[in-house]
Amino acid sequence: MNNNDLSIHEINTNSMLRRIDLNLLLVFDVLMQEKNVSRAAERVFLSQSAMSNALRRLREMLDDPILVRGAKEMQPTPRALALEAPVRFILQQVVRTIQPAQPFEPNTSRARFIIGMNDYSENVVLPALAACLHQSAPNVELVAHMLTAEDPEPLLETGQLSFIIGVETYSKVSKRLRSENWISDRLVCLVSQNHPLAGRQHLNLKQFEELRHVYPSPLGLRTNIVETWLAEQGLQRSIAVTTRNYWVAAQIVSGSDYLLSVPFRIATKLMNHFPLCLLEPPKGFPGFRLNLIWHPLYESDPETQWVLNQVRKLF
Repeated sequence: MNNNDLSIHEINTNSMLRRIDLNLLLVFDVLMQEKNVSRAAERVFLSQSAMSNALRRLREMLDDPILVRGAKEMQPTPRALALEAPVRFILQQVVRTIQPAQPFEPNTSRARFIIGMNDYSENVVLPALAACLHQSAPNVELVAHMLTAEDPEPLLETGQLSFIIGVETYSKVSKRLRSENWISDRLVCLVSQNHPLAGRQHLNLKQFEELRHVYPSPLGLRTNIVETWLAEQGLQRSIAVTTRNYWVAAQIVSGSDYLLSVPFRIATKLMNHFPLCLLEPPKGFPGFRLNLIWHPLYESDPETQWVLNQVRKLF
């Protein structure tokens, strides 16, 4: 890009910025939350006519209806839904930029933490964190957001995720994100208490390969660290049932001769609810590590860093 191109780009950008009224972005955010002109007006201490006028200007600025009348409340258009999270993030960043960071007060805060989790962290970490915050931050809200194969960086950058608790090998983590090694766990095997191998201490590789398996896969994927490890041995296990839930898998295994491979912390929970026996897996069986992942924009954010510190203390 040459200097002339840069000048044209700056002119176009400045022209666009002059058209944007930051107050209208605040109006947009409140309208998207309330989906009602009267309630939105009350939230920002405007008259209903002033709010209606602001909505008209918003529609002109964005060239979109934004909200249309529905049966019970106004419904956002697809463009409004697409803009909702980015606009909220912009407003949050303006506040953070202008105001000095305020100390986080857990006793009185009503912060909402949206945590990217896999099935392991939701089953193991979320209950422990909820119990911890019930005492130290009784009014905050925790929201578990199931991680998918999609890139999480945009969700972290726009504040749609506060942070992630995910496996160390989580393939979509950008180098731009902050990532910290946290806890590790090992995989063990579970069988019914009526299984022929119940009561043994260990499984050998031959036994593991010959048995049929129940495979918990929340995302419906056909491979995980067990398949990868077996492939390195030139082996492949026989899957009898694939389910998205550890608890359903345990229920199936407790009434059959199938085998279930799960993390040790999950196994201890399942054994408290189902008639299952723990067997140590074949030698060299893989384990994994969980990482804490957040966006550098929140490196100095008191709320995010406080709750991350609470997570660090759990195990």
